[in-house]
Amino acid sequence: MPIAAAQTTESSGQIVATLDGGGKATIAAVPDDGISVRSSDGEETMSVSLPGAVHLDDATVGKDGSVTYLGDANTPSINVIASEEKIRASAIISDASQTERFEYDFGGGVTVEIRQDGSAIAYTAEESTDPDTGVTAPVEEIVADVAPPWARDADGIDVPTRYKASGSTLVQVVEHRSGNYTYPIVADPTFDRPNFFQYRMRFNRAETAILYDKGLGALGGLACGTMAPVCLLAAGSLVWNAGIAEKSRPKKCVQVTATQPYVVPGLVWWVDTYRGGPCR
Repeated sequence: MPIAAAQTTESSGQIVATLDGGGKATIAAVPDDGISVRSSDGEETMSVSLPGAVHLDDATVGKDGSVTYLGDANTPSINVIASEEKIRASAIISDASQTERFEYDFGGGVTVEIRQDGSAIAYTAEESTDPDTGVTAPVEEIVADVAPPWARDADGIDVPTRYKASGSTLVQVVEHRSGNYTYPIVADPTFDRPNFFQYRMRFNRAETAILYDKGLGALGGLACGTMAPVCLLAAGSLVWNAGIAEKSRPKKCVQVTATQPYVVPGLVWWVDTYRGGPCR
């Protein structure tokens, strides 16, 4: 789906786009410096590298506001568009000799996770403190929410693609050598702009069992850190999903995610179940 570039300015070797809520997306003129996003108060909320950066030319800005880094015979070009709500980085694959693997690294301390629908998130784990009680708990701050991948050839035919996670790196695999496709092929991840409150609290197996056994009364004994108000709001749903998790085979765990969007006022939260990670 096409996206329109936000208003940009160029200064000191950087292309800066203004995002909803007053944040900024900075697309470096030098490809090695990648893309970064800062909130309205200047705090960096996301930083990600570009695939094949060492082989790309410096950026050029098109009339549509997009930023292009030209590749060479062996390296696909990269096109970046920063809209007011999301950032798209597209690899432009010119022939079958070029790579099928594109790496986007979010940097130290970040973990990338692939979700069941093929989308991905990047998050940092931290000890978060409830401002009212002073109790700390392990909470994950989501730094990037990545839409499911897509890739299409010049005739509009879908090319098989998927994400893989490798530590702090999101890898997009594009299987363009597997079929008779017409080049160029365009493939991209699209990053939703991070909100100023975007956290996930994952309960482990023991905590999920306590929620199931003790119901609403269990929440008083479980630490949620900065997510404590959300845990209270979502209490009924947490208990309900804890029951689903306990009755699953193999057993799952329960988690709650919350975000506070820039455009729509108010807190948005949802509860679901998961396997892996702390669920053991």
